[in-house]
Amino acid sequence: MEFEQLNKDWNAEPNAPEVEITVTGNDVVVEFYLNAFQFEAFNEGDKAVLTFRDCLQYRYGSPNDEGFYDHSRYKAFGVKWGEFYLVHDSDWKDNFPDPVAVSSQPTDELNHYLFYFRDGAFECIAKDYELKKMPFEG
Repeated sequence: MEFEQLNKDWNAEPNAPEVEITVTGNDVVVEFYLNAFQFEAFNEGDKAVLTFRDCLQYRYGSPNDEGFYDHSRYKAFGVKWGEFYLVHDSDWKDNFPDPVAVSSQPTDELNHYLFYFRDGAFECIAKDYELKKMPFEG
């Protein structure tokens, strides 16, 4: 397996990203606060919306930030806590714990996405994704 980091100039807020996951049709939408501490382009309260298109399944659960170092099934591949990855040559068909089914589409040409948030790991099997950054409205 190979892990391609997708978040080069952004990341989730490290302390309280307040992850919200919704399913709309065959899409999975993940909304969270952006890291304004590390990236000057963002202000506190800015959010990101990751939309995973044509999703087959997803999961959000263990490990959290504390369990990552002891229980992450991908830690041995050099992944880092808090990052967003595209997993090439993934074993997701054999190794995807507790999936939430979204659709029953064919499994060819689907990608495995992985994002380690503070309180849990998000994984998604989908055709592609889109990132939108939303400034704080307050």
